[in-house]
Amino acid sequence: MVISIGRFKLTTIKIKDLTPIILVMLLLFVSIACANMLIPSYGVIRFEFNIPEALIAIPDSFFLLTSAIFALIWGYYTDRIDRTKVIIAGAFSWTFGMMLTGFSASFIILLISRMVSGIGLGCVIPVGYSIISDAIPPDERSGWFGTLAILSSISNGIGQALSSFVGPILGPQGWRFPFFLLSGISIVIVFVLFFVKIPQRGASENELLDLVELNLEYSYKISKKDLGNILKKKTNKYLIIQGFFAIIPGTFFVYFMTSMLSTHYFDILPNEIRLQTAAIFAGLLGVGYLLGNAIMSYVGDTLFRKNKKNRTRLATACMVLSIPFVLLTLFSIQPISSEVVSNLNYPIPIPPGDMTSYVFLTIIEIFRVSPSYIYYFIFGFIGAVLSTGWVSNKNAVMVDVNLPEHRGTSTSFFSLAEQVGKGVTLLISFTLISLFGSVFNMMLFAVFLWIPSAFLWLLAGKSVEVDMENKSTILSERKQINLLDFIFELEIQMDRATQKVQDSKYYILSDPVKFNKLLDEAITILSNCEKEGEFRSITKIEKRAHDLNIKTNSIKNMANQIFKILELEDLTAKEIDMFREDLRQLIFKIAEGERSTFGDLQIYYEDAYLKIIEARLLRKNDLIKSREKILEAINIYGRLKNLLNERLDIILDNSELSDEDKFVYDKEQKLLEKCSKALIATNNLKDEFEGIFEKLEEKGINEKDLKKISELTLEYNINLYKVIVETFGQDKKTKDTILEVLNEIDAIFNDYDKLKELELKVF
Repeated sequence: MVISIGRFKLTTIKIKDLTPIILVMLLLFVSIACANMLIPSYGVIRFEFNIPEALIAIPDSFFLLTSAIFALIWGYYTDRIDRTKVIIAGAFSWTFGMMLTGFSASFIILLISRMVSGIGLGCVIPVGYSIISDAIPPDERSGWFGTLAILSSISNGIGQALSSFVGPILGPQGWRFPFFLLSGISIVIVFVLFFVKIPQRGASENELLDLVELNLEYSYKISKKDLGNILKKKTNKYLIIQGFFAIIPGTFFVYFMTSMLSTHYFDILPNEIRLQTAAIFAGLLGVGYLLGNAIMSYVGDTLFRKNKKNRTRLATACMVLSIPFVLLTLFSIQPISSEVVSNLNYPIPIPPGDMTSYVFLTIIEIFRVSPSYIYYFIFGFIGAVLSTGWVSNKNAVMVDVNLPEHRGTSTSFFSLAEQVGKGVTLLISFTLISLFGSVFNMMLFAVFLWIPSAFLWLLAGKSVEVDMENKSTILSERKQINLLDFIFELEIQMDRATQKVQDSKYYILSDPVKFNKLLDEAITILSNCEKEGEFRSITKIEKRAHDLNIKTNSIKNMANQIFKILELEDLTAKEIDMFREDLRQLIFKIAEGERSTFGDLQIYYEDAYLKIIEARLLRKNDLIKSREKILEAINIYGRLKNLLNERLDIILDNSELSDEDKFVYDKEQKLLEKCSKALIATNNLKDEFEGIFEKLEEKGINEKDLKKISELTLEYNINLYKVIVETFGQDKKTKDTILEVLNEIDAIFNDYDKLKELELKVF
């Protein structure tokens, strides 16, 4: 279903799939509102806790730094375990932190409470972005992340408005109320999240749509080794670094614009309305920011459909163009004329009920008497619109280049850079003010930090397309593996059900309960396979499962009718023999039915060894694919071992088996023994193979280098070993060492063959 207004398509996401997105966005909305809520109350808090001005920003600084550090931890586990549990745990942490902030009785408690809130916020951001990115189609990502940026800005405004306007009305302790209010709202959202299904990883990726349609899970999870791969990816590296620089000017504007206007430019206004008036003028810049996110996110998605690089190009251009307009905005700030005060003739004191009307009258009068503030608004509006060019597209680019199981962690790295930038900026802000002489000069200098940021965006534009193609290739390969694995799994389940039906014949005369238990288990498995086959349009599986299910139910019903009759007490010996003969006929009927042949198991066993042969053949062209084949073999051996264990456990007494069945039983035992040995040997092969990768890494040959070289050697059938030695062997000693490591691969495969029997003859 497409949701649209008029000719404009809003989204192709189904309405039912919007619920988790909306809830997560609400959670992010509330958490971000809490982030900057202390700022307008700095003056009141300083007075209440009797602390110097230099310390007032410390709690917020620690809040940001704690959030950044814990974002890495939360982000990693977001990509490994159930995201619902992670986001609920994080939301609980910052909710508790907000409540503790409201109850703070000292500056130390306030500092601790903000750190606890930071721990929770460090979770909500990466988990929230990970969930949202898995629900959004690629060509709508800028739009949704732009919407999130708009909500974040509104959230910031609401948080500061609650603190600026509601707090003073409630008295000296009023700054605490917003924290209690938002913690209550978050509790409600967390409660609702318990009952909402979170989208599966990779659900929005074009390469994985077939898996989503077949209701197959994308099961890949992050490992510690992946952390290095995320940071080595060029696009990630450039954008993480630029995030540190890009956030600093905005931090100064958000945290110090209100206080700068109030203290240095609006100081002639009455105390009762000075802070509110300054907050509104600072907030006027947010109008352009809100509209800009809506515009630039739409432009970003539109341009992305034409060229994959266009999001980065848009961000680069907007960052460069925003600099002159933001500078003009700053130069437009002037002390307001005393005419404002004389013209409005404020009562002393201003009654609380009239404060709002006097604030708006003051704003109108400032625009009339001090026209420089008209330029302030115009230039600030344009600069704010342009500044959203990278804000609304950075997260979309992050999602574009990172695998689904890396998104929580990559978001954490992005967040770390920005939060460290914010935290360090606040931590040394008063030192910087002293160094530059004023808040104004500090802001002026900060704007020029967008120049290195723009350069890093330019570099990201050169690498983004390659990184996207690499991700697309990996996802396409994984989709094929998942589909083949699923069909293989269904075949094994069908084999299990068939074997249970065959095994039931050994109990039909001696143990009706065991007989029925085996057939019930077979019917359950067959019913599930039939449903899966029908749902996923795998006709062969569906038909076979359906036919077997009918036959199994028929045998069970006939046998149970006979069991019921045999329970009667007035049967003669002749009648009992007759009915038992009917049961024997059912045994023959089962025996004549479809069998779980040992030959099929043998094929699975040999198929696993064929993977090892492929790995051996690939070793001199593509070490990475060679390793993948080894992992596939381990997967097959493991499944086969579990299946054989289950089959052999069912037969408790093999003395009741026929000669043919005994023969199969003995062969299955031998196959289980060989499969167990093969699994151990193949796991050893994998471990030794990983050791080769580690040794090559020590010589400066990382997995990324191997992948690039392998693409060439495989295409042109060139010896991989020779290319590696010639490329990385700077001298004879290094060449000999690398060649020695590579030759170990042949030895590893030779040792494997000694542990693994090559052929198993049956029948």
